[in-house]
Amino acid sequence: MQNMEINVKKRNGRLEKFEVDKINASSLRACEDITDVSPSEIVLDAQLQLFDKITTKQIDQALILSAREKIEKEPNYSFAAARLLLNCLYKEVFKEGVDSDTFKLQYRKSFIQNIKRLVKENRLDKRLLEFDLGRLSEEIKIRRDKDFKYLGIQVLYDRYLIRLDDKIMEAPQSFWMRVAMGLAINEQNKEEKAIEFYN
Repeated sequence: MQNMEINVKKRNGRLEKFEVDKINASSLRACEDITDVSPSEIVLDAQLQLFDKITTKQIDQALILSAREKIEKEPNYSFAAARLLLNCLYKEVFKEGVDSDTFKLQYRKSFIQNIKRLVKENRLDKRLLEFDLGRLSEEIKIRRDKDFKYLGIQVLYDRYLIRLDDKIMEAPQSFWMRVAMGLAINEQNKEEKAIEFYN
């Protein structure tokens, strides 16, 4: 019997040859600096039903589910599951995973672009454009996303992050900064207050 080549369908619809190293790298990244969790166990237990044209989303979901199922046995898997979910969220918001060289730049850039777009779409108050968005984007502490446990990021993802045409429009720290801006909207020194509230 011939070995069937398996292709993965990317979010943009492109097909790419399946590479197990990418899944291992994703799991390793999610477990970085977390004690008592095993990246290889997450991959092995993901029970990935590989088939041609499997989507990256299906692969991601299998890994998240695998990490999630281990939380009862070892609570630190909650952080790994959260990071796997966060990476899906990042790909949705700014089409870049956490492994990208431009990840931090995209995070900050998407904050500015999406505030402007959501104001234009009448989803946010136009007074948010009075803020120095560049300055606020520099104050975003991306590293704080790693503090989330699975349930926290799942609730944020399901209930609080703004969607437009069924697509998530903000990453967690962008959400917190937007909330801080809303609280500071009537303050004299808007930016300082927004940064204070954000922190």
